[in-house]
Amino acid sequence: MQLGHCRFDIDREELINLDSGHVWHLPRAELQVLTLLVDYQGKVVAKALLKVGNGEQQPLSDSSVTRAVFTLRSFLGPQYESLIETVKGQGYLLRHHRCRKNNDTPSQRKVSSAKLWAGISLALAIVLCSSWAIYDNQNLVNSAPIPLQSNSVKTLSGHSVNVILYAHSKTNNGLLTELSQTMLLSFSQCNLSSWKNVYLSLSHDKQVLNITLRGEQFGQSMIRNLKISDRRQPKQFINQQWLQAVDICG
Repeated sequence: MQLGHCRFDIDREELINLDSGHVWHLPRAELQVLTLLVDYQGKVVAKALLKVGNGEQQPLSDSSVTRAVFTLRSFLGPQYESLIETVKGQGYLLRHHRCRKNNDTPSQRKVSSAKLWAGISLALAIVLCSSWAIYDNQNLVNSAPIPLQSNSVKTLSGHSVNVILYAHSKTNNGLLTELSQTMLLSFSQCNLSSWKNVYLSLSHDKQVLNITLRGEQFGQSMIRNLKISDRRQPKQFINQQWLQAVDICG
């Protein structure tokens, strides 16, 4: 099944990034959650059902379900993470991905393609007339969020690590910027690191810091997710000692 630029192979229990070729053999929690979301695609799936699954194994914990959803979104990437929607107080919903159906007839596909190109052409004309910047067709159909900031740092061995910030707005991001500097300093002290991109974001209420690390080791794609809550004032979330304790270098 197609999910953004990924394909879910339920028989092999794998999620495959068709752009990069990365294959992720899903752990039990991620497999259970994604399988149920696919089975009920377009409908809200209660968290209780996601925890129980098919009832053949021990139920997952609330945190395991939350972590599985976050990890799946991270693999789908910023452009397609919104396919998995959080329905507050109810559960999660897997949106239908806008893609061409395999069972369409050739004539239907031609009509759909013509309509799509007509819509894109009209949108481009409006953008040009309004003196807006020209976006490519892909961005018109799927608008990816723009990072707030991106910085690179080299480890002691010369490996580059990118620290990328995502924010809900372009203002009041001083804390997020400070956290990125702490992260950059930590990676600069690493001898080796398997991570290539590190994504940082704060929740709307700035109570939770989300860290997603993506890299490669022995030819295999790797993802690690960290979620840290901090209700103190002033907030700190992370420091050099904590980063060493969790072996951030990987």
